[in-house]
Amino acid sequence: MPQELLALVTYHCRHINAYLARAQSLGTQHEDCMGEWQRLVLYALTDALAHNHLLVGTIAAYLQRQDLDADLLRRYLQAPHPDRYVTREAIDHLDGLTGAVPERGAEPTWVAVGRWIASDAH
Repeated sequence: MPQELLALVTYHCRHINAYLARAQSLGTQHEDCMGEWQRLVLYALTDALAHNHLLVGTIAAYLQRQDLDADLLRRYLQAPHPDRYVTREAIDHLDGLTGAVPERGAEPTWVAVGRWIASDAH
């Protein structure tokens, strides 16, 4: 198992768990203000979702680069269209994680984050 992938999962799960814990705690912090609770809980939940989506997409992109059978990848993702997860950001993140040169001219943020995760894995 590549250490970078394990570090990737650890990194994103920490963030996902923190956002979910925040969403859970908001009920007691804003029990008297439904509008504030709605706003903050949705921010926290969508931030957790974004990290989860990026994590799944980055792993899926890695598996595509490893020539995993497309049908098997669809089965693992439980989705008929892997491109739902393998976004530009996921590919950028994978490039940073694996030390690949990004396809775009300027280095996107997720490339830098991927590089940081990879360096932390070693």
